[in-house]
Amino acid sequence: MYTSAIIINTVAISFPFISMIVYGRLLLMISWFKTIQKSPELYLFYCKFVFDLVISFISFIKMIIYGLSMTSWADFFFANHWLTFMFVWPVSSFSTLRAILVLLIAMDRTCATYIPIKFFKYRKLIPTYFIIGLVLSYSIIDTSVAFLICQIDLSTPTDCVSAQCINGACYQRYWLVFSQILYALIIALTLLLCLKIFFWNKANLSGDLKRANRLAMINAFILFIFNFLPPIANSVFSNYFEYVGAMNSVCQTLGFVVESWLTNVSMRQKYRVTVVTSSGKVVQRSTVEKFSEYK
Repeated sequence: MYTSAIIINTVAISFPFISMIVYGRLLLMISWFKTIQKSPELYLFYCKFVFDLVISFISFIKMIIYGLSMTSWADFFFANHWLTFMFVWPVSSFSTLRAILVLLIAMDRTCATYIPIKFFKYRKLIPTYFIIGLVLSYSIIDTSVAFLICQIDLSTPTDCVSAQCINGACYQRYWLVFSQILYALIIALTLLLCLKIFFWNKANLSGDLKRANRLAMINAFILFIFNFLPPIANSVFSNYFEYVGAMNSVCQTLGFVVESWLTNVSMRQKYRVTVVTSSGKVVQRSTVEKFSEYK
């Protein structure tokens, strides 16, 4: 393995750690310290923050294993690749679940933008926990693909620790294709969202709706740059691992850092909206009415 790969992977160990700290702090500010007020429009995003925190933690362990595999510990991980699998495969699996959740968020925001009246009338009929349950249920399919269809082998020693090697070509091909389809749909929906917002009178939007739309666009931007493009580049350069290391993981974790920072800024931003009182007076407020039934 080249020195460039060692340097890149060593530096990348800090990426999931940073995002883990940011998302952990953000969730504490929302649920424990309550310095950030909860908003019904953002419930799905709160769930995504939990996914991001879990993936960041597992990715942190995975990147440490990648780093150790470049030392004298390499033979140990090659002989016991089931240990690496315990962290490599969950990242892939949770990333798929996260992508499904982001797709549902993009659909949620797009519908709220294009058909707001019907959306707020019927969206409350679909509770958030049902959506999360639907997302988590896909893990059954993902596990079936891994162990029943692709039949991942955990007993035979390997000579590498990359996801392609650990998960096997069958599962990795399924994961890449399915992920690319999800990312493409997310990007397409977000483009529709951006198009509508561009021509929409923003003065009519509440602060929480602005924040929700902004978070959805941040998600799509990060997915396109750090999740959608790297696998395409890897398919062109088959021996990339020797030169740059686990580039998919590096880009994904770097994306978490960028997204966590942008998300933190957006969540802490205060919006001032124009409100007309019953007496006809125009005032500026930093908070807006909450749709409490939208849960």
